[in-house]
Amino acid sequence: MTSREKITSAQTSTNLGEKPADELADVDIIRACGMAGQRNPLGLSIWRWRYAGDHGSMFKVAEGLVEMGYPVVVVYRVLSHLASDVCKTCFGRGFELIKGAPVLSDQLCVDCRGTGRREILGVAENQLVDTIKRMEQEIASAIMHKLSRRLDF
Repeated sequence: MTSREKITSAQTSTNLGEKPADELADVDIIRACGMAGQRNPLGLSIWRWRYAGDHGSMFKVAEGLVEMGYPVVVVYRVLSHLASDVCKTCFGRGFELIKGAPVLSDQLCVDCRGTGRREILGVAENQLVDTIKRMEQEIASAIMHKLSRRLDF
């Protein structure tokens, strides 16, 4: 299980019980998220919205981005895009579908050019996407830093 999967799983866990000292419990990850979120609450809200399925955090993200000075229209476009950016033509597979066959063709999807994701248009929109990705990386790094004392590398 990757680090992202462990953090996401812990945030949606219904069992926050303690484990032996040599094991990392979900509650330990939640604590690390809380500590990291103290310094970067918007980053943690972005993480929870994008990866933990906390759709209520989307409103916190929107408010935070508008407070940072991004226009409401740009924030709306970007968050709408990120909420559903899977290519509608290839269904996120990146390759053209062969009708009537259970396999993909070897031709890249012409709409997404093999990425499986729809492209966002606009300079301001792309700058905001880059900002959101940077904030995701910062919060993930902070969470991992908080957990580093508990992890056995």
